[in-house]
Amino acid sequence: MGWLALAVAIGVASFFLGTTIYVLGTYSLAQRHVPRRLRHALGDATRELAWTLLVQPLLPLFWLIGRRLGPRRNRLAGEPPRRPIVFIHGYAQNRVDFLLMALRLRRRGWDGLFGFNYAWIATLEASAGRLDRFVEEVCAECAVDRVDLVCHSMGGLVAMQYLHTEAGSRRVARCVTIASPFGGIRWRGPLLGRAAVALRKGFSFPEGAASLPVPWLSVFSGHDNVVHPATTSSLVHRGARDHEVGTMGHLAILFDARVADVVADFLLETEPPPRSEVALPPS
Repeated sequence: MGWLALAVAIGVASFFLGTTIYVLGTYSLAQRHVPRRLRHALGDATRELAWTLLVQPLLPLFWLIGRRLGPRRNRLAGEPPRRPIVFIHGYAQNRVDFLLMALRLRRRGWDGLFGFNYAWIATLEASAGRLDRFVEEVCAECAVDRVDLVCHSMGGLVAMQYLHTEAGSRRVARCVTIASPFGGIRWRGPLLGRAAVALRKGFSFPEGAASLPVPWLSVFSGHDNVVHPATTSSLVHRGARDHEVGTMGHLAILFDARVADVVADFLLETEPPPRSEVALPPS
């Protein structure tokens, strides 16, 4: 029993140390590509570290559970129906990252909240094909024709690939991407999987595709410790709405209540959004 306790202690300490090195290392590398703000960087890094330490141990469990993020709810009398939302995670992650955002959207009146898992080492085309099948299942289960997508990081590239297919443009009403590197990432260290090419180079838009197929909101932080500079996430030149938030890390941005409100407000709009750039106050 003593050896087991020692092994657990070593595992916990290694996880904490490795995560701390990762967060501090990414913030250090990002300083070359984001505005100088050393006075607040420690607070940002602390929040990013806290959310990472809290969420990452749950990753293995949410490969098995969490397809529906939250129990079904009964719609109140007079409450309008909402399109289901499919959440799409980023590189080396899964649907666990959306637990808190899904809870906040549920409080805003959503019922059909689904977490999509995919093999992030596969190509964008393979992941988009898997997403196509998942969306068809959700549409059949909820008896609807279309869904909304909410994506994080590389999940936005998967969604973009899917939406440039006939099935995707037909099945998706609106899309929100959060901290997605459409213009590629600056990190040149090792990356696993065939999707690494897309992460480094960004999304290759089909020739002649000047605008996006659906109303689109791109949310990003000007001080993201992984996806930087902020211009790599901008889609305003393709007809989307850019929304730059305050000083939030790459994972912590998913857990901010104001970001969840921005997502909810966009999905509830009935008209195509105007092209604009706004910012939340610093966190």
